[in-house]
Amino acid sequence: MTAITTSDDAPPWEPDEAAALPSISSWGAIDLGPVLRGERVTPAPTVFCRDDGVMLLYPGRINLLMGETESCKSWGAAIAMAQELAAGHHVVYVDYEDTPESAVERLLSLGASPKSISDLFSYIQPDGRFDELATVVLAEIIEARGAPTLAIIDGVTEAMAMAGLDPNDGSAVAAFYASTPRWLAQTGAAVALVDHVTKSSEGRGRWAIGSERKISGLGGAAYIFDVLAPFGRGRTGKVKISVSKDRCGHVRQHEGAGRVVALMELKSWPDGGITTSIEAPPPDDGATTFRPTYLMEKLSAAIADQPGLTSRALRAAVRGKSEAKDLALELLVNEGYVSVELGPNRARRHVSARPFRVIEGGGGDGDF
Repeated sequence: MTAITTSDDAPPWEPDEAAALPSISSWGAIDLGPVLRGERVTPAPTVFCRDDGVMLLYPGRINLLMGETESCKSWGAAIAMAQELAAGHHVVYVDYEDTPESAVERLLSLGASPKSISDLFSYIQPDGRFDELATVVLAEIIEARGAPTLAIIDGVTEAMAMAGLDPNDGSAVAAFYASTPRWLAQTGAAVALVDHVTKSSEGRGRWAIGSERKISGLGGAAYIFDVLAPFGRGRTGKVKISVSKDRCGHVRQHEGAGRVVALMELKSWPDGGITTSIEAPPPDDGATTFRPTYLMEKLSAAIADQPGLTSRALRAAVRGKSEAKDLALELLVNEGYVSVELGPNRARRHVSARPFRVIEGGGGDGDF
């Protein structure tokens, strides 16, 4: 039997086997097998639904809603929360700016039931840093109510100030994102930060007040809320919502002119109720009417041959530019040739409903 040499016996230039093993490090190569097999895919938005069914917030990612004071960005967050409560999903709301009375009043006015608010709405108003005790408390809430599908952090500037972080410092913004927002995103929730923009539109850029890291550090989407008609009690307000960033690339295909992705209307009624609509913007007059029909046929055939392929797998299976393939797949789904089913980890898997064939003399996609 070979004698076992301890680290005390081993000479310094010949470390024993245990000492030679590297410590756990993020620098180790990641196993890409699940990605290549389509088991892990870039997520599509699943929260904050437009009237036509288009979703705007990415799950498991940090998203951003920003605008000037009274631009209805917090109302947009409230609408998203009411939608999730109506679907029976747990919602977390971390509020640095307002009161529980205001939060509940908004949800009730939007039609949320008292029971859904009582059972599924976790309202949190911190007065200290996000520390180890905070993670324990939040973990207990999630264990009791289930994993949230949506988590709102309302008041980024106030949250950073409470943590002693400067919103103008990029490294401080990164540190904040790595705390509460990242922890909540790891639960699978679509995390939406609500933040302000500078009062002056000149030199504002595409990010919220403070460091540009507020937008470059996002893994999801960022939206700017601009008032078209002010909203208040007894009034009807209108807001345009524009895309400032779309890291995952699923939202921009639904834009209209000027990057506008939705027109939000809130109408206040005498009984205290509020009705809302989030409509698609008018199509861009310069938008192409090109249909990549040959790619549609190739994708249709690939899905028929291998039911359940994800979008990523389909991009790999069919040759062509990714942008054109994404458009072709969207048309196949919208026109009823392909249906979408949710698989493990909410992966979107595609199944053929009926074959698509190129019509003789139809447009080609050779340029794509």
